[in-house]
Amino acid sequence: MSAARDAKPPPQGVPRLVSLTTDFGLADPFVGLVKAQILRRCPGVLIVDLTHEIAAHDVEAAAFWLERSWDYFPAGSLHLVVVDPGVGGSRGLLAVQVAEQLFLGPDNGALAGLAAMSGGCVRKVSTETLGCLGLTSPSATFHGRDVLAPLVGELAAGRLRFDALGPVADGWVRRPGPDPKASHDRVLGRVILVDRFGNCFSNIEAQSFISHEVQLVRFGGHCLPLVRSYAERPPGTDIALINAFGVLEAARVQGRAADALGLGPGSPVEVSWQGEAPAAPGA
Repeated sequence: MSAARDAKPPPQGVPRLVSLTTDFGLADPFVGLVKAQILRRCPGVLIVDLTHEIAAHDVEAAAFWLERSWDYFPAGSLHLVVVDPGVGGSRGLLAVQVAEQLFLGPDNGALAGLAAMSGGCVRKVSTETLGCLGLTSPSATFHGRDVLAPLVGELAAGRLRFDALGPVADGWVRRPGPDPKASHDRVLGRVILVDRFGNCFSNIEAQSFISHEVQLVRFGGHCLPLVRSYAERPPGTDIALINAFGVLEAARVQGRAADALGLGPGSPVEVSWQGEAPAAPGA
């Protein structure tokens, strides 16, 4: 630990930005301790709080926000995700390098979408690497502070390279929850998260229906008009739209759709359109 306490700033050219995504909230000191461990090993590194308000243990929501946010960061950024309901168990740690950015977190599905991206490289963090860094006796309940944050600090400081983290991985835990199901005239999905405005994000991508003339959008038992923006309807109106993150969303203009419509993670979502006309006999 003395080496970490005496750590010098990273050499010129080493990335100096780290993002954090957790379910820790801000009421307890958990986030501060993770930051302290990173800064202890890499003084002066810029830390961006992507979010600490992921619902407790919601790996799918963490995956969604990270996948929809990383591309807004500069090349060379490091992204740490700590939503870790399996902490202290048999789950491993995963590192993903894609498009000049690096991601680190538990192998529990939070990084699955990024790991599957074309051109990326995935590594399992080895016990040998942890041993070399003196990370052999972590708390059984706080690997974010005792393992992941120190790894991020060493990577940000340039003392640890991505290719030294462990062997290349050819498999990883998939993202939790079923994928949308599409047919010739509809796509069926579900709500995956509710934001602080009460908007209900689905797992239905815009490109799965945007080329069709949509006839019906249903969230739970509610049919909603598909509009372009919140401003197209008066306050109190329930609507559906494609949101800034490219997925179908249910919203109440200047209100909370989740409360008004009784929606939450897992609520069914359907988009349907006129299917192709059957071919004429003999065609």
